[in-house]
Amino acid sequence: MNPRHHPTADVLAAYSAGALEAGFGLVVGAHVETCSACRASVLTYEAASGAALKELPSADVAADALTRVMSRLDEAPAPVLARDTRPLLERLPLKPRKWIAPGVWVAAVDTPHAPNNRVYLLSVKPGMPTARHEHSGAEFCTVLQGAYRDELGLFSTGDFAATDTDVNHQPVVQGDEDCICLFATEGRLKPKGLLGRIAFAYADV
Repeated sequence: MNPRHHPTADVLAAYSAGALEAGFGLVVGAHVETCSACRASVLTYEAASGAALKELPSADVAADALTRVMSRLDEAPAPVLARDTRPLLERLPLKPRKWIAPGVWVAAVDTPHAPNNRVYLLSVKPGMPTARHEHSGAEFCTVLQGAYRDELGLFSTGDFAATDTDVNHQPVVQGDEDCICLFATEGRLKPKGLLGRIAFAYADV
């Protein structure tokens, strides 16, 4: 898998610093997991952050700090958790699916986020379009399966897309398999047309 669309350097730096809201970080992480180039960038940013810590001024600590640290060395080591190697689609904590139309479902991801923001999976059958829409704020998307095309280009498995209030688009699923995308959005989407408003309201996106 060789993704062609990547997060910007600013987004990767914020992800590395843990500065993104959890849902947006999850979407970036889904891309980083499949993209060796972005993993390398993240490692570089993390190393730079670690080096920057050395430049911080020293701080006073409690008089017994060293004693408490040394005593903890005699404690039993914390258990090492086994790495979960399942595909991300199987690891995501999903709420029940909502079927929006034949061949289209949405499932919220159970992760912390601001009250008005949304984090969810959307699955659409081959050849089907989503409703044309605009955005209330930033939207991050990583394609977990399949592909779609919109006014910004073709996005396939592993690709990352970032849109904002300037984008008005209507993705259409390409290829012969369902397209499943992981989204994080600021606020709600702004659908065009009556059917879109009904569908998006029911989907709560």
